[in-house]
Amino acid sequence: MIVAYIIMCFIYGTTFLGIKLGIIAGFTPFFYASLRFSIAGILILAFLLFKRITLPRDTKFYTDVAFVGMCMTGIEFAGFYWAEQYISSSFAALLAASTPLMVTLSNRVIEKEKSSRVENAGIAIGFVGVLLIVFPRLQEGFELTNYWLLGSLAIIIAELFYAIGTVKSRKVLAAGYSPALINGFQMFFGSLFLFALSFLFEDHLLESGGNLLGISSLVYLVVFGSIIASGIYYWLVKVTNPLLPSTWTYVSPLIALVVGYLWLNETIHFISFVGAIVVLGGVFLTNYKTFQTFLAKQKAA
Repeated sequence: MIVAYIIMCFIYGTTFLGIKLGIIAGFTPFFYASLRFSIAGILILAFLLFKRITLPRDTKFYTDVAFVGMCMTGIEFAGFYWAEQYISSSFAALLAASTPLMVTLSNRVIEKEKSSRVENAGIAIGFVGVLLIVFPRLQEGFELTNYWLLGSLAIIIAELFYAIGTVKSRKVLAAGYSPALINGFQMFFGSLFLFALSFLFEDHLLESGGNLLGISSLVYLVVFGSIIASGIYYWLVKVTNPLLPSTWTYVSPLIALVVGYLWLNETIHFISFVGAIVVLGGVFLTNYKTFQTFLAKQKAA
């Protein structure tokens, strides 16, 4: 479980770079996102059909998974891809760190589950850690415009729907469906929403982004970001709880910090280093009960 969580966080932490490179290469945001998730969804479903997995015949499954796809792929990435045109990636990472809080609130409203004081403390500490990590870049300043405000609001709304989708996906998983099946269908349904947005608001010519940088970024996001990391995400939701996998949004700025240092020779500020330690402490506290249960099972085995 812990190894899977680390792999998921590392991949998700590097997808921000993949998204940025694709947009730099010339892809329009909605079209880029729709390509990513439609290809990934079709590949997963094709593989499952090749493995002769029987598709569900229950209409409720498809309506539920379409709702999950709308929340976790359609609205989430429409908001995120569009917003990054107007706000910095560091500030976007800070706003995305609200996801664990959103998941906790969604659990309380939808599932009537209450979080413990330790979990609440972990959520707060993790958010502070993310703030410390991105603080040096936030000091560089930003221009407060209407689009900046709309971009920030878009990410917050997107994260709320992502949290709702995460909680809903646990119900679908509880019915016995495999994480891969849910991942494939939810991405496919979510991509339809993104294609519709692209059709309505973008000039989505195939030549756009059709260079080596754009194609390689798209391949990385499809294979690693959408198939591998998202598959791990749903598996973790199934075997743990909706909160644990959502804390990747705390770890992703830490991953971005390390990647920037190793590949781009970016400076790591002392306050960011402190923030990284605080983030890890927050993640541990947020999932303290889950780790306890896991260790107890390991000892029993």
